[in-house]
Formats: sequence, C-alpha cells, structure tokens
Amino acid sequence: MTVGLENRDVGAALEEFAELPGWLAGVMAPDRVAEALRRVVAELPGPRIEVTGAEVDRLRAKGDTWQVHCRVGVVQDGQPSELVLVGQLVPPGSPAREPEPTSTPFGQPGWQCYLPDVRLLLEVEVEDAALPALPALVDADRAATVLQACLREAGYDVDVDGCVPDVVRYKPGSRCTIVYRMHYRDGVPGPDPLVAKTHQGDTGRTAWEAMRALWAQPLARDGVVTLAEPLAFLPEERVLVQGPVPGERTLKNLARDALTEKSAGSLEELRALLARTAVALAALHRSGAEYGRAATWEEELAGVRGVVVRLAATVPRIGTAADPLLGRLEALHSSCPADPLVSAHHDFRPAQVLLHGGRIGFIDFDGSCRAEPALDLGRFRAKLRDIGITAWSLSGRPLTGAELGRHLRLLDDLCDDFVAQYQRQAPVTVDRVVLWETTDLLTAVLHAWTKVRTARVEPRLALLRHTLSTRPVFARDQSLHVTPRQ
Repeated sequence: MTVGLENRDVGAALEEFAELPGWLAGVMAPDRVAEALRRVVAELPGPRIEVTGAEVDRLRAKGDTWQVHCRVGVVQDGQPSELVLVGQLVPPGSPAREPEPTSTPFGQPGWQCYLPDVRLLLEVEVEDAALPALPALVDADRAATVLQACLREAGYDVDVDGCVPDVVRYKPGSRCTIVYRMHYRDGVPGPDPLVAKTHQGDTGRTAWEAMRALWAQPLARDGVVTLAEPLAFLPEERVLVQGPVPGERTLKNLARDALTEKSAGSLEELRALLARTAVALAALHRSGAEYGRAATWEEELAGVRGVVVRLAATVPRIGTAADPLLGRLEALHSSCPADPLVSAHHDFRPAQVLLHGGRIGFIDFDGSCRAEPALDLGRFRAKLRDIGITAWSLSGRPLTGAELGRHLRLLDDLCDDFVAQYQRQAPVTVDRVVLWETTDLLTAVLHAWTKVRTARVEPRLALLRHTLSTRPVFARDQSLHVTPRQ
C-alpha cells in the first residue's frame, strides 16, 4: 500500500493491526483445543470419557488477561453431553499458574487444568453470579410466575397458563435475553411473545427509562416505527420485561443476503427499506423524549484508546498504532462542532431493525442516551459496511482487486443514500457522521482483535483504508490519504 508523502505514519501504523500474533490466533484454529483436551483427559483416572470436539466460542481481552469460554462435546458411558469450560489464555512471557492436583472428576465443578500446547488455563463453568435472576428466567414454571406479576403491573387482566422460554442471546457475566411463547388461560388474548432481559449493572434500568419515555410519545403509535411496550422492571433482580416487536427478519439479514446476491430485486428492496429506516430514525430523534445521559465523541475516543491500551498490555507493538489516525479524528472533531442533542438509540445497527410486512421496528434500547444524531447515523453506516464486506470473507469468497473496489463503491452509495433520506426529515452535519463512522470502523478493527475474529481483520482494515482514501472530509487532509490495498 502507499500513503501520502506528507505523512506516511497513518497508513503504515494501521498495518500493525493486519495480523494477530500466532499464540493468539492459534487458539481459534479448528480442533486445536480439542486435541489438547484429549491428551489431558486420556491420562485421567476413572471411567473412559471421549472428547468429541471443542469450540472456543468466546475469547476476549479483559485488562491484561484474555478470558476464554469453551464448549466441549463429550461422551461418557455412551451418553453424549456438552460441557462448558471457562478460564484464561496465558500470553507468552506471563507465568502459567498451573492448578494444584485435584481428585475432582473431569467435568465436575472444581475440576481445572492447564493445556500447555495452547496456553489455556481452564475450569468448569459454575452458575453466573453476575446474573442472579437467570435460573428463574430460564425455568418455565418460575418464569411464568414472574411474567404473570409483570403483566398485572402493566395493567393486563390475563392469567398466564404457562410459557416456553428460548434463550436467544447470552453473554456470561453481562446479559441474557429470553423470548417466551405465552399460553393464557381460557384463550384470553395477551401479549405474545414476551421478552425478558437481565443485565449486569444498570443497563436494564437505562433501557426501561428510555422505553417508557418513548412509549409516552406519539412516536409509539404513529406507525412510522414499531417499538416494544415496556411492561415492567424489577430492580432487585435486574430484569426488564417488554412486549413484542413483530419481525420476519432483521435488516442485517436482508443486507447480508442482498449484498452477496446482488440481484437487482434484492438491492432495490434493500434500498427501499434503508430509506424507511432513515425516516424512522429521524422520527425517533425528533420524538422529544427525554432520557439518559449525554454521550459525546470525546467519551467514545477515550473508549477507543482504552481498548488499545488493553491490547497493548499483551501485544505491546500495537500500543501506538492507532494514534496517528486518532489524532486526525480529533482535529476533525475540533473543526466541526457537534449538532444539538436528540433522543438517540446509541447502539443503532441493522441488527436492531426488525422488518415486518414492510414496516420498521426498533429494538435493544440498552444504551439509550441523548446524543448528536451523527452517532446513530455513523454507527449504522459503519455496521452496514461491515456486514457488506465480512459476509463475503466468511463465505470463503473474499473480494479482491476491481471487484472489491466496485463493492466498496456500492456500500458508499447505500450509506450516502441513507443519510440523504435522513436529511429530508431532520438536519445532520455529514462530516460529523463520517467522524463517528470512521471511529466505529477503527473500533471494529480493534474488536476483531479483542474477540480474536481473525477472518474479519483484513476486510475491516479494507473498509478503513477505503474510507480514508475516498471520503471528501479526509481527501481535504492530504496527510490522511491512504490508497486501498489491491
């Protein structure tokens, strides 16, 4: 790649993110952990246990450690089951704390081991202490009692006869979302499905307050966007219960399919629904609802720098890799004042947009706040680009050369149309959208590292290179010019 002659450090520095170190990427390689576990388990006394597979489904940078979550398939006495192991990846140069010998059988609480081949210290997962309400929420009988009380509190005169819980999203130690198919006594109709969320910390309260404020506005009934009815918040248990938002699929799924299929019909449908989403987002921003904290770009910048610091604790060479770009973004922020604050979603992405018969629904107000409109617009555009390029890489058909260039220009066109449609409804400064969008594109590169998603590193860097080389606000700054890699 080449960079502008006036300043070569922006593009060159970003290339430090192009390849994860082998000790980190290797843990995610297929069968690596399973093979290491088989060697350990084969040496254990007691009944014969066969490890049929192991998948590291979560590896995250936390402080100066890397926390791992691993699902292990086992067969004992002819009976297959799944075991969840958690622990740490020990970076090179850090001492491995090998566990004391134990008589605890493999797979039982208290069992632990160290796998030197992959530098993993593992133990059996125990109950999630950060989400104390979770056991009751996933038990059908106990959950029915909770939901009955919540419905009565919300003014619904119905009797719950039972429910079927389905855990649709679970991040241990952080949050869990359960969807319930409801059965009401005597056929009396009631909200179905219901959704319960439990979070670590105050996230649930944030969502509850925002949803109530929005539900009190005409926005909740004018048909431009569908919102979930907030039913109850249980502060002691940290549980939020809400009504349904109809959805046949998400805008993320539509975008992924349309941007890989690229038929005229699928792209036309995507453009139409992106336009409706822009109108709905503008309506949210103009709703007049008052809730939450004020989120700023300075706060976002501090968060990005914090991620780099965490990564640099175990991969020192990238400690300053983001600094040249962040310095340019700071200059853009200083030269282009933020627009007035609006009622913002904060985590607005295509996955948070539900599609139903041509209607638009918004979900997941967990991070709701007041912010400049560019936050939601920039974040949405960054994620739309990410969906559009990573879908190809994950399919085993990565785009290169001229084909990649055409695809990136298509994404430019979709993103610019989205903002133009928004501007027909409400004002926003485009350079501020690009500021937030580029910050999120950099964050996506960093998260490909913190979550060890090796297949996403290069496509996300390609998006960042393309933005720096083509967006007018950066084209005016020759020191930021970066030519995309071919």
